[in-house]
Amino acid sequence: MPQSRPTMLQKSCYFLFSFLILATDGFAQQKLSGKIIKKSSAEVLIGVTVVNLNGRRYTTSDNAGLFTISASPGDTVVFSSAGYLPDTAFVASYMFSENYLVPLSPNIAALPSFDVMEMGKYREDSIKRREEYAWLLNAKHPVKLMNEKRPKDEPGLNFSPLGYFSKREKQKRRLKRRLQQEEEDYYVDYKFSPARVGQLTGLKGDSLRTFMLRYRPAYAFCRNASNQDFFLYINDKLVLFKNKIKHEQPRYHH
Repeated sequence: MPQSRPTMLQKSCYFLFSFLILATDGFAQQKLSGKIIKKSSAEVLIGVTVVNLNGRRYTTSDNAGLFTISASPGDTVVFSSAGYLPDTAFVASYMFSENYLVPLSPNIAALPSFDVMEMGKYREDSIKRREEYAWLLNAKHPVKLMNEKRPKDEPGLNFSPLGYFSKREKQKRRLKRRLQQEEEDYYVDYKFSPARVGQLTGLKGDSLRTFMLRYRPAYAFCRNASNQDFFLYINDKLVLFKNKIKHEQPRYHH
């Protein structure tokens, strides 16, 4: 028995129903905008990672500390940056009607004499960060253009450019790389903390900040260096630093 074709009324109802679904989804997602600053300061923070854990979207703050991300009331948004404690915000309706201000607190390391406790704190924070982004780090998604096996284990290669080049997969890969870079920065901050460097060099204030900016070690070195290697590194850089300071000081002629 031949199937009856849908009438014009049925087609119209179908399109209207589809439009309502899309419109409802569009209205639910709004734009959350704001500025990220250093706590107790007017200093804006650049390049802070902003992730909506519910919508699984992310962005970063620009050169003015500003950000915009799609969100809905009830979503969880996480702000993170190396050198600062992460902040979690639960989105409320009022946040959409104003420029939402996000103050991040500097991650002040413990004194070097508490190295074991400090390492434990770093590991605890690292585990928390991994748990927060488990949906991304543990997810299976296309990582290659060519897969070695086709469906049902057929011979040959499976070419999948649509999945690999999709906007969503590109965003996931960028976020993964960014999270990896942040994790490396966090580790360097732990090894090369102001408290440890200050105690080893005797530097304070602007001198300490200049030294740390000028001689910040690479992640690979921090991972592979022993405590002795690290102390020698700081000592060698301190000699260079003092020589540079001596030559940079203005000379007065009589």
